[in-house]
Amino acid sequence: MTLLTYNILTGADQGRLDAVCAVVDAAAPDVAAVQELRGDPPLARCTGMRLHVAPPRTGQPVGLLVAPHLRVLRQGAVPGPFHHGAAWVEVATAAGPLTLVSVHLFPYWGLVRLYEARRLAAFAARRERVVLMGDFNSLDPWTPYAEVQRRHRRWFGRGGPDTRAMALLARRGLVDVFRRVGTGEGWTVPTALGGAEFVRSRLDYVLASPAVAGDFTACRVLDGAATASASDHFPVVATLAVPDPAGRSAP
Repeated sequence: MTLLTYNILTGADQGRLDAVCAVVDAAAPDVAAVQELRGDPPLARCTGMRLHVAPPRTGQPVGLLVAPHLRVLRQGAVPGPFHHGAAWVEVATAAGPLTLVSVHLFPYWGLVRLYEARRLAAFAARRERVVLMGDFNSLDPWTPYAEVQRRHRRWFGRGGPDTRAMALLARRGLVDVFRRVGTGEGWTVPTALGGAEFVRSRLDYVLASPAVAGDFTACRVLDGAATASASDHFPVVATLAVPDPAGRSAP
């Protein structure tokens, strides 16, 4: 099973929809977590996948694109509140139900991100097989960052790198899939469209519960020419070696 997470930047506006859909099509995911769905972009139509969306409280919607061959058992929104919302679907696999979550944490204040991370951790704790994917807007506690922008510093921009949200999720047992099986460069921002709010860093992650983390065989950032101009974030793709109900398994 191939999983993708992708922040498409303000609904893939300014003529970028075709480029974003081409990136998704080329990755051929079974499930894609997508963030910043401003303006209801027609992702389902242009990818041939089903789109499940969670509305935001004050930000932009997030969603999950699910391939037609997967059977969706349940779907909903993670209880929040979340500035950007958090969408989830439960799909059938040969190994049992798998819950997949699309998240986009608060971009500006670390304490709000930490609150949202606690809500995600509580949701994940109630499910055995769960994968969280998205733009966590958070630095990881394992990378030595020499310089970070104000929004990614502690204490309202006055302290060191703010890694509290990712550290909390790790303490709650969620595994950073890239750190476990990833190859290549891990940073996901900026691209050619990145602005002054970014320095080179990891903001986009695939996190898995212990029951499913060991089934991942690969993870990488798609940082080629096509993704460099489609959004301000590079997408992350991960391979899960669990056969789906149609009998197909990850390569």
